[in-house]
Amino acid sequence: MYAYGPVPSRRLGKSIGVSPIPAKVCSYSCVYCQLGRTSKLQTRRERFFPKEDILRDIEAVVKSESADVITFAGDGEPTLCDDLGWLVRKSKAEFSLPVAVITNGSLLWSEDVQSDLLAADIILPTLDAGTHDLFKQINRPHGSITFEKMTSGMIEFRKNYTGQIWLEIMLIKGLNDSDRQLAILKDSVQNVSPDRVYVMTPIRPPAEDWVMCPDQERTRYAEQLLSQAIAISDHEEGNFGVAEFANATEAILEISARHPLRREQALAIEQKFDETGAIDRLLKEQKISLYSYYQSQYIRPVKAPNFFNLPKNKTVEIKIVRVNCCSFRVTVISDAEQLHYRVILADAYYNNLARGQMSKEQLLELCFQYFVNNGLLVRLETKFVLRDICRQYPEFEMGIKNTIIKEESSYHAN
Repeated sequence: MYAYGPVPSRRLGKSIGVSPIPAKVCSYSCVYCQLGRTSKLQTRRERFFPKEDILRDIEAVVKSESADVITFAGDGEPTLCDDLGWLVRKSKAEFSLPVAVITNGSLLWSEDVQSDLLAADIILPTLDAGTHDLFKQINRPHGSITFEKMTSGMIEFRKNYTGQIWLEIMLIKGLNDSDRQLAILKDSVQNVSPDRVYVMTPIRPPAEDWVMCPDQERTRYAEQLLSQAIAISDHEEGNFGVAEFANATEAILEISARHPLRREQALAIEQKFDETGAIDRLLKEQKISLYSYYQSQYIRPVKAPNFFNLPKNKTVEIKIVRVNCCSFRVTVISDAEQLHYRVILADAYYNNLARGQMSKEQLLELCFQYFVNNGLLVRLETKFVLRDICRQYPEFEMGIKNTIIKEESSYHAN
């Protein structure tokens, strides 16, 4: 699914999140990212999913629960989505809610990106450093992005944008919390001239285990130095919207993949579905793990290899449920256990593989039977885009096409 929530936001209230890009596609690989290291580092914009499907997903969530704002954030960098401007304008026109975009700000030098963001009500860019060396150390950007290019883009965008810019700064102990680094950072913040400045701390499990929160004294100093900045160092409060999920198990797995869940938040989800024991069962099945960080326990989804390894040619039942045009729930059921996947199959790639000879559901059933027969389930994420997994493993596409040919030959022979 592309839209989810509402989720409780410490800056925006009840926020309907929208992810128009695949997981962990980003122009940065920040050391503090709560979603882990970036798997695909890029600056090229592209259309990842059908924009109409994303809009209909937003509509479904808007109708399910009340919210304060629609927030394009993604599981990476949302401005990499080439349809972002269209989605922002359509969302404002159809749903009568303010629209925010949480971005790392790395592509604001692009005229296309600037144009796409002009219709948004609030832009929340990131600025964690005041020098190129520290920028590289903290944000680990794509090689084409320099500190000067990034900051000049923010400054130029500020000149043309009439909405609110809320600048976010992530303070990390021993990196950007010294008097010297904060003084340099202050100059860059003043050049951008944001309407608000938020000083954040990494209270959720970061991509790199060595990342630590600064001392409270350092946070207070930064808050005072950076033009009366607002410090946010506490956990968000409030409930997660779960109307789009079938049960607590699915909700916990999906939400924790995008937004690290504290154990107490997952327990609240159990109560919403009256599904006591979902967390314990997922732990026992090794589908989630618990990670302690700053006196809180967080839930992390575990990749398939750790809990589901069917032998080749194992007899299984494969269930396909269409969520929308291009999004499907796939359940692979064996005698002992079952595994749930969320798969995106866009029209263009469906046509490339199936040539209109079968439905999307039939194609996905063939794909997963191929994965089972060849012992490949262990190489799949629990949520993936079929096109992207086949680009990552070209032999998958060849194997799927051969499976389709065999299926067609068997049909004509009969």
